[in-house]
Amino acid sequence: MDPLHYWRALVRSWPLVVVLAIVGAVGGWGWSQTQPDSYRATSSVFVSAAEGASPTELLQGSSYTQNLVQSYTRLATTSAVLEPVIADLDLDTTPTRLARLVTAENPLNTVIIDVSVVDGNAVQAAALANAVTSSLTEQARRLSPESTTGLSSLAVTPVATATAPQQPIGPNRRLITLAGLVGGAALGVVLALLRSVLDTRLRSVREVDELALAPLLGTVSRRPSGENALDVDPRGVAADDLRRVRAQIQFADLDEPVRSVTLSSSSADDGGGRGPLALDVALAFAEQGLSVLVVDADLRGPGLAAAAAVSDAVGLTDVVLGRRGLADSVVAWRDGVDLLPSGEVPANPSPVISSSATAQLLAEARAAYDVVVVDAPPVVSASDALELGRMTDGVVLVTTLGRSLRGDLVQAVDQLQAVQVPVIGIVVDGVRADKARAATAAAPTRHASSPAELRRREHALTADQTAASSRRASDGSPSAVEDLPDVEVQGKARPSGAQS
Repeated sequence: MDPLHYWRALVRSWPLVVVLAIVGAVGGWGWSQTQPDSYRATSSVFVSAAEGASPTELLQGSSYTQNLVQSYTRLATTSAVLEPVIADLDLDTTPTRLARLVTAENPLNTVIIDVSVVDGNAVQAAALANAVTSSLTEQARRLSPESTTGLSSLAVTPVATATAPQQPIGPNRRLITLAGLVGGAALGVVLALLRSVLDTRLRSVREVDELALAPLLGTVSRRPSGENALDVDPRGVAADDLRRVRAQIQFADLDEPVRSVTLSSSSADDGGGRGPLALDVALAFAEQGLSVLVVDADLRGPGLAAAAAVSDAVGLTDVVLGRRGLADSVVAWRDGVDLLPSGEVPANPSPVISSSATAQLLAEARAAYDVVVVDAPPVVSASDALELGRMTDGVVLVTTLGRSLRGDLVQAVDQLQAVQVPVIGIVVDGVRADKARAATAAAPTRHASSPAELRRREHALTADQTAASSRRASDGSPSAVEDLPDVEVQGKARPSGAQS
C-alpha cells in the first residue's frame, strides 16, 4: 500500500484521532489537578581562601578553592550535612528522603554553591534551604585543613538567604495537558494505521475505484435485507441506482449489447445481498420491455427461491439432468421476468455447473429471452462462477462495503482474467444514500406505466384501429388504419410452458 492509502486511512479515522486526543487532554488535565503544588527556595554560599598575602598565594588559594568547591557541592546532600538539619528543624524524615528534595549546584567558573530545596510548602522550602546552607558552612569549615595559625584555610560564607517563593514551580499543568493531547492523538494515529493494515474490508467506493481492476458499473444504496428495491420502492434511490447499473451492463459492449450476464460476488460474506440484487437487475431490464430469465445457479448458497417467494422443487438441476425441459421448469415471477430456481441440490455441484448440458440450457435461454441473468456463487469460494462466466457474455462482480475484503476482490478479478472470462465490471453494494438524491427520488413524480400496462394500451389501440377499419369498409370509405404507424411489442415471448 502506498503512502496515499495510509493518509486516506487517517482522514477516514479522524473522529477516532480527535476523540482520543480529547480524552488524553482531559486525562492529563485531571491527573495534573491531583498533583500538589511544589515550591523551590534557593540559598547560596561563597567559598574563598582564608589567607593569602602575596599574589602567588592568592592564585594558589583560588585554584585550591575551585578544586574543593565540587566536593563541597556533593557534600551538601550527605548525611553529615542533613542530619543536623533534621535535628534543628525537628523533621520526621531521614537523610536519604531529605536528600531527594535538595540539589546543590556550582555555576561554571565560580566558587559559589547554590542550594535549592523543593517542597510542597513554600515556607518549609525556604527554611530547609537556609538550614542546609548553614550546616554545609559548618561542615566545610570543620573538614577543611587548618593553616599554620590553627584556623581553617577556607572560608564558606552565606551570600544569599532563601525566602518563601510566591509562585509554585510545578506541576506544569499546561504541559501535562498538552502531553496528554499529543499522546492521545498519537494513539489514535497508531490505531488508525493498524486498522488500515489489519482490517482490509472495503469501506468506500473510492477504495474500489482506486484498485482499477475493472470498470465501476455503479453503486447501489443500502436497503433492507432481502428486499427488492424496484418491487417495493420503484421511485427510491436504490431503484434509481439499479437502473443506472442496468444501463451500464446493457451497453458495456458498444458493438453488441450484453444479453447474458453472470452475477457473482467477490467475497463469500456478501450479507446475502447478491441474490436480491440479481432479481432487481432483472426487474430493471424488464422495465425496458425486455423478457428476462433469472437463473439460480448458486447451488452452494440459500438460493433465490426464498428471496423470490417461489418453490425450488423443480429447477436448474432438473433441466441439466434431462428430467424436464426449460419451458416446463421456469416460474413466472414478475411481469416480464421468469425465474429458473436451483432445483434439487446435488452433493457435488461443480460437475453439474461445468457440464455441456448447462451450456446448452443457457444457450436455449438466450434464444428464448432477451436477457439472461445468472446468479452464481462467489468467485473466491468456488469455480462455478468461472464456468458460468465462459457460458455467458461476462461476469459482473458485486462487492459489499463493510463486508467484502480488498484481497478477495483482487483475487476474484485475477482468477477470472486467468481463464479469460470477461469482467464486465464491478457493482458496489451497500453505499450510504446521499440525502439530496434521496429527497429528489422521494419527490412526487408522474406515475410511470409498467410494461404490462403498455401492452394493454397497445392491444386496445389495435382493437380500436381494427373496429374503425371495419366500419369504414362497410361504408365503402378508405381505411385510415393504413396511415397509422405499426406498433411492435418489444421483447420476446415467454416460453409456452412457463409456470405462473
